[in-house]
Amino acid sequence: MKQLSRNLFIVFTLITLLGLTIFASATYSIVQEYGPGIVNWGTNVKYGGVLKEVMPWGPQTLNFNPFVPTNLPTHAIYEPLFYVNMLNGDTTNLLGTSYKFEDNNLKLVITTRSGVKWSDGTPFTAQDVAFTFNYIKKYPAIDGYGIWSNISNVQSVEASGTNTVVFTFSKPNVALFPFIASQPIVPEHIWSNIKDPSTYTNPNPVGTGPFLLKSFSPDKVVLVKNSNYWMTGRPYIDEVDVSYVVSNTTAYLYMLKHEADWSFLFAPDPVKTFVEKDPSVNSIWWPTYSVNGMVLNTQKYPLDNSIFRRAISIAINKNELEKEVYFGTGGYDPNQAGLIPTQYSWMDPSLEATNNYLNTYNPQEAQKLLASIGFVKNSSGQLVGPNGKVVPTLNLVVCAGCTDFVSMAGIISQDLKAIGISTSVSQQAGGTYMGSITTGTYDMVIYWGIGGGPTPYYEYYTNLNPAFSASKLGEPVISDISRYTNPIITEALKEYAGTTDLTVQKQAIYKIERVFLDEMPYISLTNRTNFNIYNESMITGFPSNTYPYSAGGSPGAAIGLGSSDLLMALLNVHLK
Repeated sequence: MKQLSRNLFIVFTLITLLGLTIFASATYSIVQEYGPGIVNWGTNVKYGGVLKEVMPWGPQTLNFNPFVPTNLPTHAIYEPLFYVNMLNGDTTNLLGTSYKFEDNNLKLVITTRSGVKWSDGTPFTAQDVAFTFNYIKKYPAIDGYGIWSNISNVQSVEASGTNTVVFTFSKPNVALFPFIASQPIVPEHIWSNIKDPSTYTNPNPVGTGPFLLKSFSPDKVVLVKNSNYWMTGRPYIDEVDVSYVVSNTTAYLYMLKHEADWSFLFAPDPVKTFVEKDPSVNSIWWPTYSVNGMVLNTQKYPLDNSIFRRAISIAINKNELEKEVYFGTGGYDPNQAGLIPTQYSWMDPSLEATNNYLNTYNPQEAQKLLASIGFVKNSSGQLVGPNGKVVPTLNLVVCAGCTDFVSMAGIISQDLKAIGISTSVSQQAGGTYMGSITTGTYDMVIYWGIGGGPTPYYEYYTNLNPAFSASKLGEPVISDISRYTNPIITEALKEYAGTTDLTVQKQAIYKIERVFLDEMPYISLTNRTNFNIYNESMITGFPSNTYPYSAGGSPGAAIGLGSSDLLMALLNVHLK
């Protein structure tokens, strides 16, 4: 891995179900040509077989557009230049074979892979890469990584010959590399004819990846091996069958009956209820990578008041959520600046007391805070605002079938009722849930897409960047779903991105943390682990404590760091 990458990414520790395990870098045999994401399993690996996945996300809509978030296995078909492991920053070469910053970090030069073909037989070149990045410039609605945002400093992206792409910056922004690395690349000869890529469903995807789409139905997607895939000897498996069921409970039954090999779902007390049922083949991998947040819509009354938001934070018993819902697997006392345990060295020590204050369950103090801005309970126990009217019932949105979120919502509703706030829990399926989040039709929402990345910068960049926000309700956001922005935070993001000096980067993060804890656009409810559950009776080689070659993220095709976790798994799993 390049020295620059090691400077940019802080080594992560992973909080696992069984204790604290440290992964400084790959400690297993890897294929050196590619890097830590491709495991060297030796010469006796068995080829063939079908990987059966079951996912609890309900019926799906046909959409293999790699520029938009879906729950389909799009990243088995479309590849990025590099894979950056969220857990430790390790970089694996994919469509790119090398990269380097030049000219005082004002140029990023990437060498692209030779001998790659799109699945329709057309040669892949650096021009496809340049096209992809200029395409998202032309259509900002699909710039999910903020490559061309007003704080990215990217001036131009140009191909030089068939195997070189040059990114030119107006000011250094070395922190943008993971986002550039993660952008799925599309074929120019197809997408140049698509006039509205934000709505295009791409029913016949043409990619460079290891699998091809065989069939789609709302409850099942079948992929088949790309026999012309560029990576010699990969993939090992012949087919991937993804079944979509309506809930965690249904998916769990599939796994318990060994009707599927892999699922990504929340399971109550998973060691007892799954692993111990058949320890010879049942296993889990739940590394901590993010936080579960309750995002508050800062464009809606009364959530547009920061003191009201802070009162909500201390009115929620967060450790009770962890205990009752996750059985302590994520650890207690989540950081209210959104940091996960492996990032605590980035926390401003002077903010420790503030963090503890906002993290401690104290409904009496919450009432005092509310009273300080004119919100008091009436004789019926309802919270009344300074306008003399009862605070309207707040809509708390969760994803249907996400039993962990549904359980948390029930506890939160009771906690808020104690301080006079009435809530209505709305369980919304897949597309409706994401639509509510992006268009701001919710009041509060429990969401998993907060945090992630080797340092806190990536959480703040994704969730507080004005380039990803919207000024009016109804206008869709890319990822700033709280709709909160602050010029101090925006400037601090620029300061961090413009240097590799760790001291300067930390001071920038400290500035953001201070504003964040004052303003509380979202509340850290619990630390979030990934929820990988494996049945290894037929298929093995999944990411794990022993082989942390990927972050083990959701096999859905989300936009963001970790979106190619599925791709890495499919390049490594094999018959037992």
